[in-house]
Amino acid sequence: MNIINKFFGGNSKQKEGSKKPLKENEVMVGITSVIKDKLPEGAQIIAESKIPAFCMIGNLIFEKKYHEAIKLGNKLLVQTPYSAGVHVNLMDAYFKVRDENPSFYDKCIEHARLAMLYGHNTGYVQERLAISLEKQGKINQALQICNIVLLDKFQFSRHGCGNKDEFLKRKMKLFNKINKAVDKEVDVLFTNDEISKILEGSLEEEV
Repeated sequence: MNIINKFFGGNSKQKEGSKKPLKENEVMVGITSVIKDKLPEGAQIIAESKIPAFCMIGNLIFEKKYHEAIKLGNKLLVQTPYSAGVHVNLMDAYFKVRDENPSFYDKCIEHARLAMLYGHNTGYVQERLAISLEKQGKINQALQICNIVLLDKFQFSRHGCGNKDEFLKRKMKLFNKINKAVDKEVDVLFTNDEISKILEGSLEEEV
């Protein structure tokens, strides 16, 4: 999957009258902020395109500078708390350091949840959520992710590689583990109102 497309699963447009939280414009930076170490020595920049600042988090993760990535991500959240791109990158960063602190795995899941809520629908965070919740024994919550994805109104981004058939198979496997669940059927990751926002966001891209 193209690494940029992986992070651009959401849609920044906001429908008039929507109950979905307003997404601020992303913080933008010159592309050289991300590739500065790869520029030829003595190169002169005449003009450059701008890209979302959250791409810098992804670059730090690629360089295995996970704590720097987390610091930058949390800084950007102050300006753009509804940025799916920032949340998905923080999800990745916390996942990389999950063994350092028990709370990091929970933060990974929470940022994946927020990325999904704020419009990231490539299938990437949905898969991470389902797998992570299953590993924690939260089978009912993992099933909720599958059920949301399998709703007719949920649409994967055209930029992603989400596959509903894969989530149907995952759902069947989760059903076989329901008797080992540490959570209950009433324990949900998303409220009904949040599910409505997720469905609305996934359909906006198709308009």
